Amino acid sequence: MIRSTTAKLALVLAWMITVAAVLIGPAPAAQASAPELKVELTSLRTTGSGSKATAVLRGRVLNVGAQAAFGVRVMLWRSRDPIRDPAVFRSVLDGENQPWGALLNRSTDHYFSVTATDQAFAPGATAEFTVRGRLSDLGFTSAGSVYPFGVDVRGTADASSNFQTLARTRTFYVTVPAKRLPLTSIVLLSAPPSKVRPDVFADESLRDELSTRLDTLIGLAERPGMSWLVDPALIDEVADMADGYSVIDGKNIVPGTGQQAAQAWLQRFRALPHDRGGRTLFAMPDVFGAEKNKAPDVLKRSIAAAATVPELTSLPLIVLPYDGVIGAASPAWLRSADADAIAVTTAGRGPALTAGGSGSILLRLAPSPSAAGPGIEDGPVQRLQRQYAEAVIGGGVARLIATHDQAAAEAGISPRWLVRTGLDDLLADGPDGTVAGLTLPARTTTLPASRFRQFSTLARDFTAYRDLVPASAVGADASATLSRSVSASWIGSTRAAAWTNAVTGTVSAAAVAEKVSLSASPRVLMSSRTNEFPVTVINRLPEPITVRVVFASDNPQRISIADTAPITVDAGQSQTINVRPEASSNGLVNVTAGLRTTSGQSVGHATRIAVEVTDLGMIGWIIVVVSGVVLVATTVLRIRQVRRKQREEEL
Repeated sequence: MIRSTTAKLALVLAWMITVAAVLIGPAPAAQASAPELKVELTSLRTTGSGSKATAVLRGRVLNVGAQAAFGVRVMLWRSRDPIRDPAVFRSVLDGENQPWGALLNRSTDHYFSVTATDQAFAPGATAEFTVRGRLSDLGFTSAGSVYPFGVDVRGTADASSNFQTLARTRTFYVTVPAKRLPLTSIVLLSAPPSKVRPDVFADESLRDELSTRLDTLIGLAERPGMSWLVDPALIDEVADMADGYSVIDGKNIVPGTGQQAAQAWLQRFRALPHDRGGRTLFAMPDVFGAEKNKAPDVLKRSIAAAATVPELTSLPLIVLPYDGVIGAASPAWLRSADADAIAVTTAGRGPALTAGGSGSILLRLAPSPSAAGPGIEDGPVQRLQRQYAEAVIGGGVARLIATHDQAAAEAGISPRWLVRTGLDDLLADGPDGTVAGLTLPARTTTLPASRFRQFSTLARDFTAYRDLVPASAVGADASATLSRSVSASWIGSTRAAAWTNAVTGTVSAAAVAEKVSLSASPRVLMSSRTNEFPVTVINRLPEPITVRVVFASDNPQRISIADTAPITVDAGQSQTINVRPEASSNGLVNVTAGLRTTSGQSVGHATRIAVEVTDLGMIGWIIVVVSGVVLVATTVLRIRQVRRKQREEEL
């Protein structure tokens, strides 16, 4: 019975395995990995007009992988939804937003077959393609609009019908607006701070910039039709380099090597037409961060520093916040700068120049995405179409050019509807309308609050330093150095700490205490109430100091020492003076000696001196007087004895 049951179970199990095998079928073969293709766009132009207007897109496909592709086909892709909002445009540029779209294959013009289904597109192979579509078929029917546009490359890995997208690229198609729009390309001439005090720089970074990025930018600014915007702090630094300078190298200061590069660049800058130029606030401070941290002195210092570069004061002033971001209250906060315009990216859509709050004029800047866009796409077509799109989105565009990539993106030619307009002409035309409001992005980037606290501390240090060194070149440069300390260039920079340490290494209270000191014997023995003893003032600063030596006695009724008159000690020198304690009785008294400026500010560390008065001089005089009296008395007595004896002999 058991065997019969077991046999039946075995038959059932075998039947189930057979059924499962039939239903599941044989194991599928391993799927081939997708080929690695790349697509590049080489041109985008429009032919025809009216209903026959056609967008023609050319490019090349490359097999950059190790596997062949089959049935490779390039197909037009487009989105019919125009982009009109600046925030949406920025998100598409940065790759944060992928617009919805579809492939187009209504006619053979919409796609290009690189290879047949059974023909291999081998590794290393390259093929040119051309695809085109009428604007009506593409859905690009709204005048003055921006449409996402591009191609997908489809194919298979195994010559089957399993087609998949192997590569894609995107750009923008811009339809002709109803009226001509201005294009103002502004070359920004600026660099992160390097100067720490007159003739002394933290490093050679500016020398390197002058021969690379700034060389490219000055060349672009020299081109006809280009405008430029210069940071006065840059000209201050380049001019300082041009007449010779030194660089901090660890604990040493060595000669700089960029003097000739500075002279050549400065000569080119001074040859630029001033009617195409403008200036920023000195060192381009983080004005929005200063506003948030309630630091109005940041603006005051920058305005004061700009006056030290008189060759630029006649240029229009354009306030340039970091990334063009300010808030609704910022125009009122910036009113004291009396700027000709505030460059912003937070004013939404509208004309390039518009009226803002508190009597301000806003210059709308094109957004500055992380790539040439859209997304990670980069190339001449993307850069050119992005420029056109920026103009349409902004009703005209003011582009800021500050990097190699942005310089490369500057179009050499423009369509007829985009008219190059100089910064001077743009400002002369005045604002066109009023901005509805300033909208902050979800995340804003500023310097940390600690940087503005450090700014306040450094300002106090400079006040004390100028009190110590009345004729200080370092102190006279205080507003410039303070403006550099809160430059927006430090946002995200790794050089900020080194520069700050180089500055505080000269003017901070700790640095002054280390380099200015008082030396005196720790114990002074007085044998007279009017004895003198020496004290020495040591100055290791790079400038002469003026100080007084002051004393505080633990028992001024017994021993006191008068403060000295002001003395001047040259840079890197020491000076010794004698001081005279006044003692009223014998004993040991501790006296604290220190240095103060002429206004009474303490300098460096105090030193303790033990003053002991023995008054041995007075006792000596007593002995001398008594001895004299005794001598006189003895002499008189002897004379009397001699005379008495003489009288006795005469009798």
